[in-house]
Amino acid sequence: MKVTDLVSIEAPRHVLAIVNPVSGSKKGATVIKRLQNITEARITLHVTTPDFDFAGAIERSLSDDIDRILVVGGDGTLMEGASAAHRVMGHDILPFSWVPVGTGNVVSGFLGIPHRLDAALRLAFGRGAIRRIDLAQVGNRCSVLRVSTSFEAEAAHNVTREDKDRLGVLAYGISGLKSLRQTRPVEYLISLDGQSPIRVEGVLAFITATGALTWINPISVINEAIQPDDGLLYAGVLRPLNPGRVFNSFTNLVAGSGLPPEAIVYFSARKRIVIDCKTPQPTQIDGDPLGTTPIIADLMPRALPIVVSESQHARTSFYLEWLSRNGADHKDD
Repeated sequence: MKVTDLVSIEAPRHVLAIVNPVSGSKKGATVIKRLQNITEARITLHVTTPDFDFAGAIERSLSDDIDRILVVGGDGTLMEGASAAHRVMGHDILPFSWVPVGTGNVVSGFLGIPHRLDAALRLAFGRGAIRRIDLAQVGNRCSVLRVSTSFEAEAAHNVTREDKDRLGVLAYGISGLKSLRQTRPVEYLISLDGQSPIRVEGVLAFITATGALTWINPISVINEAIQPDDGLLYAGVLRPLNPGRVFNSFTNLVAGSGLPPEAIVYFSARKRIVIDCKTPQPTQIDGDPLGTTPIIADLMPRALPIVVSESQHARTSFYLEWLSRNGADHKDD
């Protein structure tokens, strides 16, 4: 993956830490204990609840000279933090660090952000580089992963906290496959930058600004041509699959090779994408239930400044770490 326009950043002095304590089978709670032992920077800690006010926490901290926002949780927690930061600070938001301890952690996979707690905290509180990634704005929420319909949205509606704790990311996969068995093709209407809709038949449609499409394996990005900072918004429609293709696609996802290219029809736009259909379909945003179609998404180019490793080889190193981590017990988790 080509990494462009990285800007070095010094270690933070005052960090606003927003921690989801139940993320990743309660690994967030473990991070809270780790933060109590960090002396390199001042830390203002907030622990999320189901009705946590992200925007309020950020707004109150601005008067206290914070210079970094740390999010501890999954893709959904990062989405909530980024959305709130844009509502409070507009386009001039503070750099974000991220300790990814959620169920999927898809976005962190291709950004090279470590999943091991020690390594992630070292990056969060040390020197690094800023990579500004694109976001997809849907209403007042900024998607870092993707917005989608159909069986993936039903999985987001149906998967419980207990399912996530017990099965991890497979909870989404199992729930999604159950819904897929009853999913029928739908004619989607895809409008790009205000043009006349394009009619495409499929079993799922999605919008992403970062290219983070894989929902099983966090190191697999389905379309490597999509970059998280290329200034484009993407839509995709998953074509109808026969039972054999469904099985092959699922095994490919688990193995990390992604869906076969012919399985998805892609579109791109520079400003706005609208996905609609005659029969309303359930929708989700970054693993959280959203509502029903239509989906109206606007591109926010390079809108999230996120701290990554200064090394352009970080992703390769992360692959080795991820494989090692999944082949052994988490000694530091």
